[in-house]
Amino acid sequence: MGTDMETGIGQVRKSGKGIGRLAAALVVSYLITVLALFGIVFVMLKLQPDTGTTELLILAVYVLSCFAGGWYAGRRAGRRKFLQGLLVGLLYFALLFLISGMGEREIQSDLAAGALACLLCAAGGMLGGMLA
Repeated sequence: MGTDMETGIGQVRKSGKGIGRLAAALVVSYLITVLALFGIVFVMLKLQPDTGTTELLILAVYVLSCFAGGWYAGRRAGRRKFLQGLLVGLLYFALLFLISGMGEREIQSDLAAGALACLLCAAGGMLGGMLA
């Protein structure tokens, strides 16, 4: 009798660990993002690069951050590491999308840039998870 109940409780505990793992991976990703963006700001103040270079640097920060978060989640996951990394990348982009207020701008012009950023975040996270 007790085994069914214990199995159910064990599954709840495992899913709670998964959520905590993803949250910790997102924190790692956003800490790396903050540090890297401070570096970009410093470079922009000293070198004053053009807009295209700045946008490429920001996309590189997204990929690097998602890679680190995916790697962190994959190391803690044990199995299906690439899915953990993919989920970290997608959640990273979703939070980034919500925080940045992309909904206030013109959707048509930002759709391609947003899709590219989403693809790069997902790929970076998945690669990090696979290499964990």
